[in-house]
Amino acid sequence: MRAPVAAGTSTRCTSGPGWWPGPATPEEMEKLELPAGEPVMILKRRTFTKDGVPIEFARGVHAASRFEWSYSFPLPD
Repeated sequence: MRAPVAAGTSTRCTSGPGWWPGPATPEEMEKLELPAGEPVMILKRRTFTKDGVPIEFARGVHAASRFEWSYSFPLPD
């Protein structure tokens, strides 16, 4: 369950390394239909309100062969 957040409240996302490769567990291999030995990418994200209240924690496990990550950031003048 998420804490209520007023419209327009800014958030920030932080995490340790953010993402890292690793071996798949037997359950992950089954759920992701991975061949033996294929690594996974593990993503971790925590989101906070501008006042530091945690509102989200996400952990994702993705097949490394089907994984792509891209960012787009506007650059200030």
